[in-house]
Amino acid sequence: MEKATRQHTKDHNTRLVLNTIYGGEVSRADVARRTGLTRPTVSAIVAELLQDNLVIETGQGPSAGGKRPTLLSINGDGRHLIAIDLSGDEFRAARLNLKGEIEARATQTAAGVHGDDVLTIVYELIESLCPASDDMLGIGVATPGLVDPHNGIVRRAVNLGWINLPLRDLLGSRFGRPVYIANDSHMAALAEYTYGTVPGGDNLIVIRGGRGIGAGIILNGLPFYGDGFGAGEIGHVVVNSGGALCTCGNRGCLETTSSVRSILQRLATSDRSQSLLAGDARPSWSRFVAAVEAHDPVAVEIAVDAGRYLGAAAAGLVSSLNIQTIVLAGRITELNGVLLDAMIAEMHQRVLPSMAEATTVRFSSIDPRRAADIITLGCSALLLQRELGVI
Repeated sequence: MEKATRQHTKDHNTRLVLNTIYGGEVSRADVARRTGLTRPTVSAIVAELLQDNLVIETGQGPSAGGKRPTLLSINGDGRHLIAIDLSGDEFRAARLNLKGEIEARATQTAAGVHGDDVLTIVYELIESLCPASDDMLGIGVATPGLVDPHNGIVRRAVNLGWINLPLRDLLGSRFGRPVYIANDSHMAALAEYTYGTVPGGDNLIVIRGGRGIGAGIILNGLPFYGDGFGAGEIGHVVVNSGGALCTCGNRGCLETTSSVRSILQRLATSDRSQSLLAGDARPSWSRFVAAVEAHDPVAVEIAVDAGRYLGAAAAGLVSSLNIQTIVLAGRITELNGVLLDAMIAEMHQRVLPSMAEATTVRFSSIDPRRAADIITLGCSALLLQRELGVI
């Protein structure tokens, strides 16, 4: 028991040191000051991290009156990891380094693919990106649906045709590396928390809208999944009683009012005789976004309604969790202020005024050049958090 306790302490201290170095260039003395560890302990841990190729010495810092200190930094190329995003119209994979920089990509179409065929594609995507060297930290997979992240089981992913799939064990036995499985919306929330540029505390909610709609919840810096792993499944909250039939069997779910697919379906059946889209038999999303930007009355009305229903769902989150930062991500953000303003106005009408006023609703602050990779970044953050204790 004593040996196990010593090893636990050592592992804990190593994570403290590594997390401190991950924050930027720092000297051994600075690491000791920030962590409260003794200098000999820090020096011993750093020596092991250098040997493991996780940390590198990057030069010398300014002198504080004595010998100039040697600076330490994370070795971005010391390990690689693979992230898989199964949430969109195509299956996306990326290989990243320890700094979250994408080195290579691979994609395959998701159209008409279900069940075992999806699993085969996941295998192929990972195999195509495996680094030549044996330095892969692990694999992260983000999937829609109900996911048990503790046991790595996809409980139910309707779009993929998966029920109780032990995905972690399947991938772990095939590739021999740590594997983490999580819901795509929770990975979007973890990405915003980790890589976003606007500080918002340790609690936030990310509502991601695209093919479907879901919310990811971060509590005290960690994803909150709920007792049954369904926390944030707002896509199937009924917001329009008697509305369109949803794939879940209910009518008027949020996904039938505010997802990209539902917006285009409503547009296709609307009277567009006086619209900029009158000549389009089946208007595309990009054409719809352009029409909203041009203040087309039909397009704006549909976008406002989609925002109102989002506001109704967000009000439930505000009232139940009282988290004061709500972030919008995904393709619905392309509707900009038209959607956001309608969402905020509706939310304010449904909760206590003091709670509404204290809640900030904004778009994702992740660099726009990386916004399309929000799920990939979330998988990366989860791996770094679980395997190395950083971020």
